[in-house]
Amino acid sequence: MNAIRELLFADWPLAFIWAQARASWWRFAAWWLAEFHDLWPEFLVTRLFGHGEPVIRLQAVNDGVRFEVSSRRGCVVHSGFIGRSDYSAAALDRHLTDIGRKRRDAMVGIVLPLGSFFHRSFGIPARARERIHMIARQELEHRTPFQAEDIHFGTALDPQQRDAQTLRIHQWIVRRDLVEAATRDLELALAEISFVAADAQQNGSLVPAISLRPDADHKASSTRRLILALAAAAGILTCVDAVVFWWMQERTIIAVEVRAAVERDKALAVRRLEDEIARVQSALNALEERRRLPSTANLWRETSRVLPDNTWVTDWRRRNGSLSIAGFSAKATELVGLFEKSSLFGEASLDAPITFDALTGHEHFSLIIRTRADARLAQR
Repeated sequence: MNAIRELLFADWPLAFIWAQARASWWRFAAWWLAEFHDLWPEFLVTRLFGHGEPVIRLQAVNDGVRFEVSSRRGCVVHSGFIGRSDYSAAALDRHLTDIGRKRRDAMVGIVLPLGSFFHRSFGIPARARERIHMIARQELEHRTPFQAEDIHFGTALDPQQRDAQTLRIHQWIVRRDLVEAATRDLELALAEISFVAADAQQNGSLVPAISLRPDADHKASSTRRLILALAAAAGILTCVDAVVFWWMQERTIIAVEVRAAVERDKALAVRRLEDEIARVQSALNALEERRRLPSTANLWRETSRVLPDNTWVTDWRRRNGSLSIAGFSAKATELVGLFEKSSLFGEASLDAPITFDALTGHEHFSLIIRTRADARLAQR
């Protein structure tokens, strides 16, 4: 519990936190790449990272030559032994052909005893990480008795850095004459050898292989980085293109919806305008029909013409498209027929019984008459 409290409340320098974060990131990246190699088929990893050829390790011992074939992932797929009396480069090729391998299609390395290697370590500032290889060569020339033309060397970072300000570098050195002697013993050309490795571990950690062609490896590494960068750029462009395509589609859909809403509002406005026009037109038509109706003077004149001389009117009214006429007549029963024959009147009828008036000696009548124009308008 105390240890946890110390970790939580310790006053960590910002540079230390940044260095630890970078180291954690590099460890995560290495783990992710390793998992990627194990997850995907080997041919895909080969295409992405290059150098997919198998690795052949040769080790000369007293009684013969041991050989081991492994994939780039480090999995040993075949191992064998050729006796000293039977060994030759051709015999090695025959053994490799029997297992479906060819020496020219593989990375060939020589395995030497651990005692053939010289190991040293030193520290450099963390900010000099990008110049590790140049610093390692300078360290080799100024702090060791070896000459660069007499040795092969390899450099690697300590995977467990304890100081955030300093990087621990490990350097392994092997003499060129030992490598050349082992190459002659195996009856191979030095140009065919890609690396040299130790046959044992040092302090529990495997001694890394020393490349005999570091410049070619650096070029291949640059090529792999370029391929990965291009692949990453292609992936990013694909994602950006998909996002832009989706954004354009959404923008087009929104624009169409907005335009449809505007057009719908316009259509509704036009429909309302058409309804208003139809209503006004109907009102105008009704007004025009009203204007065509006969005037009160014309109706009064036509009433005077239709009524006979033995008839007089005591009440004459026009209301609700009809006439109401009351009065006295010598022959009140003939009045309905007279009004029916008129060009202005129609639908004449008595609205009360005809009665005889003893005072005047005439019949009292009461008629309801509609004009023919009012009748047509009512039918419409």
